[in-house]
Amino acid sequence: MKEAFLKLIPSQVLALTIYGESRGEPREDKIDVGSVILERVDHRDWDGKTIHEVCFKRKQFSCFNEDDRNYGKLLHIAENWDKAIATDAALAECFNIALGLIDGSIARTPEIAAVHCCQYATVKGADSVTWDDHMKVVKRGRRHIFFA
Repeated sequence: MKEAFLKLIPSQVLALTIYGESRGEPREDKIDVGSVILERVDHRDWDGKTIHEVCFKRKQFSCFNEDDRNYGKLLHIAENWDKAIATDAALAECFNIALGLIDGSIARTPEIAAVHCCQYATVKGADSVTWDDHMKVVKRGRRHIFFA
């Protein structure tokens, strides 16, 4: 993992992950992604015990895979956080959502919180996506399907 990512504080990491995974989505979908991350922190030790560990766990959030089209943009943001947060409205929204989820002023998505954790897949024009035969769909967003 690049040092620039590791230097970010937890709220910045959460915001950057939400941004990388769902910046073009409605606010509710961004809250869904943030809820998944925080539920993993709180309830799934094998994913990590901190926001940094969960977000940067290998192959968990595709935006941090070096071959992902978002990776370079996220690295640039991490290296230039102050400028990026001041000039990118989508990043500022994701950061405000991250702060609200962390301090509790924004509630976690109830369907995701009820199962304490989940996986999700990005929908690319398909109505049905299966994650695993033993997992059930707990919520559908505009471009994500959440499984538990």
